[in-house]
Amino acid sequence: MNTPPKAVHPRFALATTVVLREATSDAVILAKLKNISLSGCYVETPRQIPEKARVRILVQTADLRVDLWGVVQRRDEAGLGIAFTNGATVEDWKGLELLINELHGKIPAKSASASSSR
Repeated sequence: MNTPPKAVHPRFALATTVVLREATSDAVILAKLKNISLSGCYVETPRQIPEKARVRILVQTADLRVDLWGVVQRRDEAGLGIAFTNGATVEDWKGLELLINELHGKIPAKSASASSSR
């Protein structure tokens, strides 16, 4: 049985400090955002948050502040891969879309090869 390939959103490098909160404990963690897309982000942190844990992440730039919910999809020795599930508000999700569109115009995306049939 063939499964259709997942839609892949291009990731953009964005180095900034973000506020990460574990949903269960509401513990505040400062983490370093490394890249972001419409579907998720990767943050560097020494904090060991388990996979499948629900987290809240606050991304703030000079022009924008977005408050997002997500789930830890992977964990390695350097940090966490987080899949976004929703914004804290509709405006937060629109803010994420605005941020990605802004980055799209400034920074080359990291994605699969254009010649790939995925």
